[in-house]
Amino acid sequence: MPHVVVDYSENLTGLNAKQLLEEINTTLIETELFSPEDIKSRARKDDVFLIGLGAEQAYIHAKVYILSGRTAEQKQLMGEQLLAALSNKKYLQPEFHKEIQLCVELVDMPREDYFKQVV
Repeated sequence: MPHVVVDYSENLTGLNAKQLLEEINTTLIETELFSPEDIKSRARKDDVFLIGLGAEQAYIHAKVYILSGRTAEQKQLMGEQLLAALSNKKYLQPEFHKEIQLCVELVDMPREDYFKQVV
C-alpha cells in the first residue's frame, strides 16, 4: 500500500506515463511514509472525455489509496508533494502547451478491510 491510479486525458500528447509514475512513486517514497516495494501504481489514458462543454484543456487525476491511520498533517503533506511532482511536468515533452488540470485525491481504506499476501 499505497495503490496509485492515474487517469489522464488522451489529448496529453507526448506524455511519458512510465516517467509520470516514477515521479509519483519517488515522491511517495520521499515522504518516508511507505516502503518502496509496497507502492503499486498504474496509468490509464481516457480516450473519451469532456472538460466542461469542450474546454481545450487536458487533465491528470491521481487517486492514491492509502491504509487508514495517517494523520491529517501527513495526508496534507503527501497531497501537496504529489501535486508539486505533477506540476513539474518532467513527464511531458517541452512543446506541450495546453492548460492541464492536475488533481490528487487521497482515499483512506480501512486497514481491517485490506488483505495482502506475498507468495
